[in-house]
Amino acid sequence: MNDFVSTPCIRCGKDRIFKKSWKEKLDNKGTMMTIVEAICPDKDCQKIVDAMFAEKREKRIAAENRNKSIKLKPTPEAPIKLN
Repeated sequence: MNDFVSTPCIRCGKDRIFKKSWKEKLDNKGTMMTIVEAICPDKDCQKIVDAMFAEKREKRIAAENRNKSIKLKPTPEAPIKLN
């Protein structure tokens, strides 16, 4: 991949390496996007990073599901006071 720009690993700081790329359209319409997946060259470090992101993803999904289940009661209209 010629356009790949190396970025540091968020955990160990080593330069991440190119793994794969693919093209897809956002919401199956619009401009074609090229997605590049990069990984840490240290396999053990990458496993830890993957676990960290999986944990964050689970927490986010749980919070979204909690928020969907909350039902707010409609507030009664306050009486209008005239002077």
